[in-house]
Amino acid sequence: MNLAANTYTVNGLPLHPLLVHAVVVLLPLAAVGSIVIAVYPKWRRRYWLPVLVLAVLGIGAVPITQQAGEELYDNLKVNNPALNHHADLGHALLPYAITFGVMVVLLLVVGRLADRERATGGVRARAVAASPRQQPVAPGVHSIEELDEQTATEPGTIQTGRQSAGRFWGLITILVSLAVIASAVAVTYEIYLIGDSGATAVWKGVGGG
Repeated sequence: MNLAANTYTVNGLPLHPLLVHAVVVLLPLAAVGSIVIAVYPKWRRRYWLPVLVLAVLGIGAVPITQQAGEELYDNLKVNNPALNHHADLGHALLPYAITFGVMVVLLLVVGRLADRERATGGVRARAVAASPRQQPVAPGVHSIEELDEQTATEPGTIQTGRQSAGRFWGLITILVSLAVIASAVAVTYEIYLIGDSGATAVWKGVGGG
């Protein structure tokens, strides 16, 4: 095996086995974190950034690891069915990883919109509580009755519109959360298959097994 022309080496050793660890650690951690923030919206608001950083780093490590693996495979110049299977699985990982990343970003966006609509929907409730003291419930409006008079001429009330928008974004968030969970499971399982096939290609038969 001649690694002299291999770009991805460290002290003459192939870099692919080291780069693999970035993928098999970062992406599954991001997958677990994404499932958690998809199931618990409160944790999404608090831990979205670490999950996003893990996902970006893990996805970014995939093409580098693939390139290092391809160069190592070309330098081996062997016809090993197990190794060929490992290479085929490795080539298929990037679409899984990108889909997972897109779903995570989409969850953060629609989740933020749903939170905003939910918070906006509470304005009227706070206005009702403030009305006995005649505090302004909106710019230029000093009572809930005045607010009702202003919205009565609209095709639909502000409250109804906000409730509808809140329900809409809440439903979208649930659907995207399910997609995040599905993509997280899929990318993690694909990583498992790749790792298992790689270990089989390298270690099968070693020690008489």
